[in-house]
Amino acid sequence: MKFKALPLLALTASMIILTGCTQGTATDSSDAQAPAVVDNEFTLPDAAPEGFTEGLKVALVRQSGVGDYFEQWGSGFDKQVAAAGGEVSLFDARGDNGQQVTQFTEAINSKPDVIVVDHGLADSLNPKIDEAIDAGIPVVVYDVAISNQDALYLSQDDESLAAKILDQIKTDNPDGGKLAYVNVSGIAPLDTRDGVYNTFLVDNPTFTEVARFGKYSESAAADTATEGAAALTSAPDTTIVFAAYDELAKGALIALRQNNMLDQVGLYGVDISTADIGLMTEDGSPWKATAATDPTNVGSIVARAAIAAGSGVDMPSKMVIPATLITQELLRDQNVSNMEELRAALPDLNTPEFLGASWIPQAQ
Repeated sequence: MKFKALPLLALTASMIILTGCTQGTATDSSDAQAPAVVDNEFTLPDAAPEGFTEGLKVALVRQSGVGDYFEQWGSGFDKQVAAAGGEVSLFDARGDNGQQVTQFTEAINSKPDVIVVDHGLADSLNPKIDEAIDAGIPVVVYDVAISNQDALYLSQDDESLAAKILDQIKTDNPDGGKLAYVNVSGIAPLDTRDGVYNTFLVDNPTFTEVARFGKYSESAAADTATEGAAALTSAPDTTIVFAAYDELAKGALIALRQNNMLDQVGLYGVDISTADIGLMTEDGSPWKATAATDPTNVGSIVARAAIAAGSGVDMPSKMVIPATLITQELLRDQNVSNMEELRAALPDLNTPEFLGASWIPQAQ
């Protein structure tokens, strides 16, 4: 299903009627993350490895949710694998942790050339990652805190994402402000962003947290809106909202509208999509900025990593994908209304050189 940018009022109505399978309570996965050195200098070999053949079998075990971030990520991934002559088998648990473990077992039993893990909880996935590697199947992981450094862990540069948006908050609010913080725990990238946020509060005492809410589920925006409406009622002096993920930002936006706070609060998020662009540029929108990568580009990068790993390339343990700050002002000045126009306005969002190689055809 393609999600379109909706006016704030329509977004409110549409999100309220959405239902989904709520993900179980996440536990702290910090113990599962073994130290791994980021190696962004790694490049693929100039010549195709002997294992690079037509029909490479790629199993994608993912936890997607509502929102076109996941759709765009998946599109970039699928197109890149197809361009290289590979085949994707999709296992999507859509918010059900137990189902993801079951599907991971099914993926291992299908004996693919490589397994890609996209989102999920470390506590449940780490044993399955170990099992796959023990079975001789290379594993590429995106945004799950892993303990096995024989797998490649890819993520957005989450520290940079959080730092960029928090720096913008400080620039826009030099005298500080009353912060409502929207995040959840137990999800690797969100935990990293949380660490940067907590350091920001210590280093900038003129910013005070007055509310905290957020729900990670297949209906994250709708569920976060419900929590946010109550939290903001108890914190009417809020002047800034920082949401660590764009679906959480959408939920906060709904809550701000319900509480008649749109004209007194600046909203700041992380991640970008066509729907987000529509909400940021709408008249009267409080959504001032976001820090993001292009999800289609990220999906393509993960796919190239999978193609290389499945072809026998010895991959590093960890790489991070650089982020860009995107302001409401830039979107309006450049008349950007969708991701295609954003890519034209900010060409740095596309990184074909990241894990690019002449023997991996680029997706069109």
